[in-house]
Amino acid sequence: MTSYESLIEDWNTLVANFENAEKSHDEYLRLQKDTTRLQNNSSRSVKSLLKTSGQVKSYLKKLEQSKDKPGEDENEKLEEINRRMIEIRTRLGEMQMELPAESNGFYLKIILGSNLNVSLLNPDDRYRYKEEYESFKMTVTYFIILTLFLAYIFPYRAMDAICNFLMVWYYCTLTIREAILRVNGSRIKGWWVAHHYISTVLCGIILTWRDDQCYKQFRGLFIFLSIYICLVQLMQCRYQTGCLRRLHSLGQRQSDMDITIEGFSSWMFKGLTFLLPFLIVAYIIQGYSSYRLFYMYLYQDCNEDWQVLALAFLFAIVAAGNCFTILRIVFRKIQERYSLSTRSRLVSKYRPKAI
Repeated sequence: MTSYESLIEDWNTLVANFENAEKSHDEYLRLQKDTTRLQNNSSRSVKSLLKTSGQVKSYLKKLEQSKDKPGEDENEKLEEINRRMIEIRTRLGEMQMELPAESNGFYLKIILGSNLNVSLLNPDDRYRYKEEYESFKMTVTYFIILTLFLAYIFPYRAMDAICNFLMVWYYCTLTIREAILRVNGSRIKGWWVAHHYISTVLCGIILTWRDDQCYKQFRGLFIFLSIYICLVQLMQCRYQTGCLRRLHSLGQRQSDMDITIEGFSSWMFKGLTFLLPFLIVAYIIQGYSSYRLFYMYLYQDCNEDWQVLALAFLFAIVAAGNCFTILRIVFRKIQERYSLSTRSRLVSKYRPKAI
């Protein structure tokens, strides 16, 4: 075959493949337009149905609180409506999660803009993003521990600045990733989101603190606290990941977008209560850090550095918020267990005995 004939054959193949590709691309564009139109229609329908179901729910609540008692037939109908209402609203919530979010939220709008859609419609994509978030936390935490050890061995301000800059970047990135996770259905508690915002500001303030005698007095305590918290976080990430997988496999968690947290949650009572002492020690050190900074500001001539007072308040907020959160969770869990034990005793007491 001559080179001319080879060229003609390759050209004909190229033209045929181009025509097929063009047809496929046109079909893709048509389906994309249809998908966008169907998404918009579905979003409007779900939003309208959620509003209507909310009105019906409020009407049912008013009827239950009214003095006029319904008849037996009406009671059965109301119970049926209540049951179906729960099913409908649950399914509407699932449908809403499978559609693009209407808004990225104030924080993401500032950083990414209002026109960028960060909704991951494929459940596999959402799960992979969540897993990548967990991997990011673990990897960066290892790097932070390494830099903190180096800063402890080599007590130079430049090394401290690298550590603090790394932690500022880490917490800033966490806040962005968590905002995207929340848009995609991850139910992250408000305190842990606020905790990362406060940690970002806290590390940023330490980064701007000048290398004076007051900074050197607090430096050792801060490095120790940071290393300890990082080690506890590594323990939590490993054990919480296994716990979440076990709960998902048993069907005790509804969402695959649950993430590991720096604190303690109710589902962690499933065998992870051994983490409580480590967390309590961390919160005590945070509270002591606040006390130490207040003492330095009031009695050790450190009132010229505004960072001292600002850090004292921030450490106090973090310690108080962590303690309040963990106490509320433990108290609620004790109440649940007491309620279940009381109910089981009553059932056992009044169960008909076999003849």
